[in-house]
Amino acid sequence: MKRVLVLIALSYVFFFFGNNFLSLTDPDEVFYSLTAKEMAAHGEWMTPYIFDQPQFEKPVFTYWLLRVAFEFGGTNPFSARFFPALFACLGVLGVYALGLLGFKDERKAFWSGVVLCTGALYVGLGKTVFTDMVFSVFILYSFLAFFLAYADPRRKALGLVGFYVFAGLAVLTKGPLGLLIPQAGVILFLLYRRQLNFLYDRWTAVGLLVGAAIALPWYTAMFNKYGQDFIQEFFYNDHWRRLFQAEHKGNDRWFFYPMTMLMGTFPWTLFLGAACVALYKKLKWGLDGFEYFILSWVIAVFAAFQPAHSKLTSYILPLFPALALLTGGFIDDALASRSRVVRVSIFTVAAFMLILGIGVLFAQPLYQKYLPSSMPVYFLSALLVTMAGGMVMFVLKEKPAPALGMLSLALLPFLLTAFMIKGDLEPYVSTMTVSQYVPHYPGQKTTLLSSKPYARGLRYYTGQDITVLDINGGNYFSPHPITILTTTGQLTDFLQRQKLTYAVLKKGGYKAVSNLPSDRFKVSLLKAVGYNYVLKIESLPAS
Repeated sequence: MKRVLVLIALSYVFFFFGNNFLSLTDPDEVFYSLTAKEMAAHGEWMTPYIFDQPQFEKPVFTYWLLRVAFEFGGTNPFSARFFPALFACLGVLGVYALGLLGFKDERKAFWSGVVLCTGALYVGLGKTVFTDMVFSVFILYSFLAFFLAYADPRRKALGLVGFYVFAGLAVLTKGPLGLLIPQAGVILFLLYRRQLNFLYDRWTAVGLLVGAAIALPWYTAMFNKYGQDFIQEFFYNDHWRRLFQAEHKGNDRWFFYPMTMLMGTFPWTLFLGAACVALYKKLKWGLDGFEYFILSWVIAVFAAFQPAHSKLTSYILPLFPALALLTGGFIDDALASRSRVVRVSIFTVAAFMLILGIGVLFAQPLYQKYLPSSMPVYFLSALLVTMAGGMVMFVLKEKPAPALGMLSLALLPFLLTAFMIKGDLEPYVSTMTVSQYVPHYPGQKTTLLSSKPYARGLRYYTGQDITVLDINGGNYFSPHPITILTTTGQLTDFLQRQKLTYAVLKKGGYKAVSNLPSDRFKVSLLKAVGYNYVLKIESLPAS
């Protein structure tokens, strides 16, 4: 219980603490929160809405969680981030439980939980409103349920049914990959063990039926109500199209996910690398059952996402519990054998933190526009240097476990510093601040002009209708049911019809509006906040 309590305490610090400090960020946190908010406004539990129209970019489960959180906690950042944080905590406990089952070793299970709980990508997504954390934890619990069935014949029925229950919930969270990923991983594992007949069981059929009963009703209801519109948006645009067309072209590189894997596990990157090398060496004489189970999991996730041209860091989060198990098992073995890999890795991370701690002092003048106060920089530097020194001291005293304990807190200085600079940071990541400078008229709807990245946030924070200005651009990758002005002619027609328009624009949009004829439009800059320009645009009467 002591180790479980440590994992829960770490989960609170890394996933829950400070979640109300920063407003919801653009463009994704406000997207999911706005959808839940509009579902509530429409009295709707089945159809996701955005800009008062149905939208099918993701299934409904995450929106249900957000609606529940808003009902009980109010529409605020902490409520919006509550369930991602809770699921992140459940994921840590799930990895610990799976480690106990697979390793049959409490220390290995504990280190696996620590690695997951304190890794950069997992912490980041545990504090962010995305579908990926909930989706990943359901996939983790699918694998956990299956391995329970595999490892304990007395619980085979419970495990097989649980496998499909959690897979069904994953399908209801993000789509068909919620079943395809765990099913592919399990089949790979059983093929290697030559035990594919393990699935030839009546409880597999029962589990499939229960999982289908969980996932299919929403899909059926959407198809019956919206027909081809639902098929086109959900299955074609948001699944099939992403295989062949990159939403973010800069990410469409073969090495994007391997680099995400390594950087996303910081500060455990070197241990993960060493664990992968050790696993590769073991392939020569054969892996044990649990190691191949982890490898099958990794292969299944990569096979699902690597071929697609549309790549995002968050997509491969389902991989990270498997990487945590691989790394946690390796760390405990290295500690037990007094491997020098532990010392070398800790010294290397300590050196990196020391260099970074000194480097931020020299870099601070370059970013004085964004961080006018140097105090947070001094604070970050002092923490990094102190932690680096502490880790080195423990290693020199032949106490690697406490050094690893300090290493597990390596992200804490960055989180604490982010809380300190919240006021300076927020205008650059959230439209909450800028929305306060847009005039509101209670009970009266107006249409705001917005640059594309700010449309969802302005809608969320102001409740007003939005028209997007994107000269020579187009609709969103997942089309939104709003007017998008792509030519100067469309812009002038819109401004003349509305007479008085308030706008929140990026620099390019501000320039386009400023270049309008001064005898037809009066453009006033009300406020510049972060990268945003708040404008008042008046259409002048013809002379």
